[in-house]
Amino acid sequence: MRLVGIDFLRGVAAFGIVGCHLILGPRTAGGELVTALCDFNVGLFAAVAGFLMCGRGDDKGWLAYVGKRARRLLPTYFFWSAVFILATVSFDLLLDGGRLNPKYGTMAFWGRVVFAGDASTHLWFLVCLFYMQVLLWSAFKVCKQRWHGIMWIVFGGVSAWVATLSPMCFFNRYPLRLAAFLMTGYGVGCLLPGGLLEACKKHNGVMWCVTVVVLAAHVVAGQAVPGFMKDWLAVGPVLLAFVGLEMKGECAEKVAAMLGATSLGVYLVHPLVTRGLSVVVSRVVASPFTAGVVLADWLLAWGVSVVTVFVLRKIPVVKGFV
Repeated sequence: MRLVGIDFLRGVAAFGIVGCHLILGPRTAGGELVTALCDFNVGLFAAVAGFLMCGRGDDKGWLAYVGKRARRLLPTYFFWSAVFILATVSFDLLLDGGRLNPKYGTMAFWGRVVFAGDASTHLWFLVCLFYMQVLLWSAFKVCKQRWHGIMWIVFGGVSAWVATLSPMCFFNRYPLRLAAFLMTGYGVGCLLPGGLLEACKKHNGVMWCVTVVVLAAHVVAGQAVPGFMKDWLAVGPVLLAFVGLEMKGECAEKVAAMLGATSLGVYLVHPLVTRGLSVVVSRVVASPFTAGVVLADWLLAWGVSVVTVFVLRKIPVVKGFV
């Protein structure tokens, strides 16, 4: 079943993630507050991926699933790794002192580029999504009954909590964190049959009230609650609010479909846009950057990213990677 609200949510999450990578600093307190919820969207993106896994009938076996995900994710991952390596080298030579970073001469760096997404700040998500979907697929297929949904959500919460423990290493910050939200999203998907979907639609206003309260608490809690746990506590209500969202009218459905279809592309291209805009904004506006400047930069970066994705999708040799 295709849910318009989930398409819309994918676009919203991509918009939020753009705000994670605005290269503007220092900022005023208001400038910091504008993007306070942006990192939450990374977990939300992963939860949507888990939710969508629940509705897909991949019943041809584990190897077939691995091949399918490899064909979908890995070419895109390596293509954009190459793009960001070339872009970073160009920035180093033209804007950041005119010399290459010594890391390019180390095998350790190139190993991390291939296996851990070190070509850019955001590419870890693609390769870790591949790892975690491949690892969890068999368990998801065995435990896919409605009551298993609670189990997966609890497993997600425990994993999110473990990911907050010291030391904060690569495994905790990235693969384990992603797995936590992948399991949580899958758990929510398991719970939908049997009346939950209808309840979300019937009481969508209540779900949105709960979502607003939860997100406000997320911001107010600050450092008192570990970030991954705050994200996990908020992701369920947000997901359910969008699941029950009914967008009437052909125009609304087209907007939602557009946001969903471009969400991955926006995720992939936006750091190039935010890096370029940071150079322009920092030369035009004096720091510390206020809330208005940060918000304007965020909206402009997202808009340019969406347009860029539309253009890239018109180029035959590139459109398969966005």
